[in-house]
Amino acid sequence: MSQIEVTVIRAKDLKREDGLLGRNDPYVKLSIGHLLNKQKFKTATQKNQSGDVEFGESFIFDATPSDELKVEVYDDDLVHDDDIGHTKVPLETLFGSGVLRQWYQIGEGSKVRGQVELQLRVL
Repeated sequence: MSQIEVTVIRAKDLKREDGLLGRNDPYVKLSIGHLLNKQKFKTATQKNQSGDVEFGESFIFDATPSDELKVEVYDDDLVHDDDIGHTKVPLETLFGSGVLRQWYQIGEGSKVRGQVELQLRVL
């Protein structure tokens, strides 16, 4: 098992969850693993954002090439946080190259809800 560093750089084109005039309070949840051995982290909430958001936060995971990184973007609300969208990033390519920095679509097809830029690095 190796360690990887995942940096949530920024998000863009996030769909508004609070109506046409509302602004999102987005945060990103990251996880690797299942049930008993699940590792998870969460960025700070970025208050009152219109669509493009800077995060700049890094997290360290234990991972193998067969793992997937689950990326979920939420809008922080008082009662119930809205799910903006999610994606999964297979880690096999990362272990071949050592570093990946790219944009990942949140959602699929007609349900694309924005993009998040990540940098993944094997330590």
